[in-house]
Amino acid sequence: MHPAALAYLKWYHETNVWKQLSYRGVRTLKLPSDMWNYQEILIEHDVEWVIETGSRHGGSAIFFADVLRNAGRKGKVFSIDYQPALDPRVLADASVDFITGDSADPAIVDDVMRRLPADRKKLFLILDSDHAARHVKRELDAWIPRLRSGDYLVVEDTVVNGHPVRPDHGPGPLEAIRQYVGEHPRRLIRDVAREAKFGATFAPEGYYVVA
Repeated sequence: MHPAALAYLKWYHETNVWKQLSYRGVRTLKLPSDMWNYQEILIEHDVEWVIETGSRHGGSAIFFADVLRNAGRKGKVFSIDYQPALDPRVLADASVDFITGDSADPAIVDDVMRRLPADRKKLFLILDSDHAARHVKRELDAWIPRLRSGDYLVVEDTVVNGHPVRPDHGPGPLEAIRQYVGEHPRRLIRDVAREAKFGATFAPEGYYVVA
């Protein structure tokens, strides 16, 4: 990232502005330019289904549902969290299935994949739950083998562990995705242009098209 973008990202994170972001009144915990990027990805890649790990309050889940709905897509959002703190307002959205459990548990993965039609269109998978490298690597190992060519992956919060925020965090999503790509160098195609589009992102080295 450009030094100016890094400075902005550190300011945005360290002043906790990200904790005050909301979508339709529901707390969302994102970088606004990332959300803009995501809706562009859903449209440009003709995505029909979204799988989100890390529901928290549910703001991003209803955001994804709105994008799909407004684009005339027939799919749904599956949002998974071990300890969700859902805003009651999000529960009324029939386009979102909130699932409680470990997002890296093969049984959870099987459950979600069974809900998708065999002839499904493209899928967008965003990993934003427990940011420990071990957990993110488990998610990658569990989910990516179930994806198809043309699906899209975002690994969020690769900025922690000093990249450039939270140097005290310990190995996180960036270390996990680097390990996965090292083990499977032909499985994912890094979308560098998308990652760099708005200068700053909470997901550096975190945008991929499935090969």
